[in-house]
Amino acid sequence: MSRGTSNQNPRSAGAVARRLADLYARDGFWRERWRRSGHERAPESLDGLEPVRIEELAADERAHPPYGSWRAASSFVRVGVPARDSALEMLVFTTEDLEREARVGAIALAAAGLAPGGRETNAFAGGLSTPGSLVVGDAAQALGALDMPVGPIAAAGPRDTAFDFWQRVKPDFAVLDPAGARDLASLLTDKKTTANDIGIRAAAVVTDLRDSAPEVPDLGVPVARIVGLAEAFSLLAACDAHGTFVAPGSEVVLEVQDGELLVTTLHHSAALVRYAPGVRARLVEAPVGRSEDCAFVLV
Repeated sequence: MSRGTSNQNPRSAGAVARRLADLYARDGFWRERWRRSGHERAPESLDGLEPVRIEELAADERAHPPYGSWRAASSFVRVGVPARDSALEMLVFTTEDLEREARVGAIALAAAGLAPGGRETNAFAGGLSTPGSLVVGDAAQALGALDMPVGPIAAAGPRDTAFDFWQRVKPDFAVLDPAGARDLASLLTDKKTTANDIGIRAAAVVTDLRDSAPEVPDLGVPVARIVGLAEAFSLLAACDAHGTFVAPGSEVVLEVQDGELLVTTLHHSAALVRYAPGVRARLVEAPVGRSEDCAFVLV
């Protein structure tokens, strides 16, 4: 197996070492895993650590109910069940996780085009049903934008209510999942109007990192893609016009080994160390102004 490439910089090296030491000090998954591979003390870096896959986390979750020993906290304030097919039985977040999610999400929404002072609307069902639905409102507010959720708009009643609301308040940015984008396009066609006519100037479609690029109908406005990793960050990185995703280097270290993306979270209670979510990618140079962050393209 090749060594691969990493975005890790000297500043994040200390955070990685502290993360590994903290996990090794805890009973359970990580200490047992690293001891089996010959580590008598905490690893000092990611070098040589075997990638971890979701099936291993799920097995630990079943062996140590209800949350598993791989997670780095025992007190959670938000618990839900993944909607997408997943080996994991639940998603859990601490108060600090939710605050972190809002900060990371605000960066992604800003990169997708939402501005401070803007009026953002979303058609998510809420809760933990999909990446983004957990924190899109908190992320918008962290950015200094106004969040105006309307909920799913597939049925006739909610569609009409949402349309009447949008005509009055004129949101300038929409955050949708792929189904919501299709529902919005259908609504606009039925009402013989456009996104611009009801105030929407741009939109973001949120999907899981592992999902293929969504087929989004033409809404007549720029549409960016935001990817989340349900196990940790609901709104992890926005895609720019060149197909590059940029994630905050203060929160994650990204590597590519044998063409596969590996994710290490630096602070999240979802403790992921060289986690392989099953995504093919390559690392690229981060854009100007975000040199401390990590950039990748999906392949």
